[in-house]
Amino acid sequence: MTLENSPAMELQHSVTPQNPIQVLNREGHSRLASILRELVANLPHEFPASTPGSRSPDEGNVVFTPFRPPPLDQGTWMDRARQVAVAAAVLRREAPNAARDWLDERCGLRFDESQVERAALTLDSQIRGWRRRRLPRHFWLVVLTWRERISQNSGSECLPATCLVAVDQHGYRMVADFTLGAASNPNWTEIFRALDQRGMGEICGLTARMTPGLFEAAATQWPQARLQICQRQFLSRVRGATSNTKTRRSHPGFRGDPMILADGWAKHLAEGHPISSWVKTPAPAQASTLSVVDLPRELHTPLSSVSWLEREMRLVRSRASQDEVPTHPAMKARLLSSAMIEWEGELDAQKPFMSDDAILEVLQSRSKGLESLNV
Repeated sequence: MTLENSPAMELQHSVTPQNPIQVLNREGHSRLASILRELVANLPHEFPASTPGSRSPDEGNVVFTPFRPPPLDQGTWMDRARQVAVAAAVLRREAPNAARDWLDERCGLRFDESQVERAALTLDSQIRGWRRRRLPRHFWLVVLTWRERISQNSGSECLPATCLVAVDQHGYRMVADFTLGAASNPNWTEIFRALDQRGMGEICGLTARMTPGLFEAAATQWPQARLQICQRQFLSRVRGATSNTKTRRSHPGFRGDPMILADGWAKHLAEGHPISSWVKTPAPAQASTLSVVDLPRELHTPLSSVSWLEREMRLVRSRASQDEVPTHPAMKARLLSSAMIEWEGELDAQKPFMSDDAILEVLQSRSKGLESLNV
């Protein structure tokens, strides 16, 4: 919608003079028309016309209809985050045509830096409230890390991103935390301590990839938790280290008795292999690829790997990267956080991720084990 397509002025009676902006444009005075358009857009009230004659002052009042776009702080999480990102890029003259057209359709182009800043501060405050919300007690924690590319006019850079998805004791998932940091490696000790302070409490286990410092910090924070290394990543590293096809087919796999599997992997991997230390008999505070082998069969597949979370994060990242607007880390964090919040709202809408009966079986066996240790 543009000003030219809307009623530019109205008289209180049936007399309707021509739109002065259209008249100036037709006569070639585009610069004057632009100035008048900006003036009308910023006038929220009537102003009297200098029309001499027999008309009364009331009859001479000309009412301009200002072009007032909807504010940038309305709509869904992604609507607001994308509007702020595109608006900031438009103000910096960095937005591509597709992004400007999208913003023009959504909320017009009448905004200034203060409006964009207010919308960004409001959105940031709400995202901080989401990140700091209290957490219920959870059964398992799945951690995924990746490098997120930030595109800027000066070039692109990759920042570490971390998503933690928790599964509660009824089998439903929620995003426990999301960070996009400037440091080369996340501070896992602070991340896990913050989860505990927000009410997560003791967890039964954690699944993640081989990441420096992650499992050590998890073992310190939750001494009794099972620490499951992503089996898919472990297997890909084994295959990358062995080029013999027969060797690949002779992999022990991850099903069966844990002691037999551990012995099979120990024989399969050469002595001194970089990842041989990750094959251990499942035990508390030991990071192993076999930690969930002896759990109920229903829990084995979703808890043995982070592949399902990686697939979901591809969808979240694609949702947050629409319009290809040049941005900076803070703006990218807003887009990703907003996409993450909307994705969380869609999780497990039809049925839970896991059966609460299987989870209850694990929790009961764990409590019995703790009681026997105390005795």
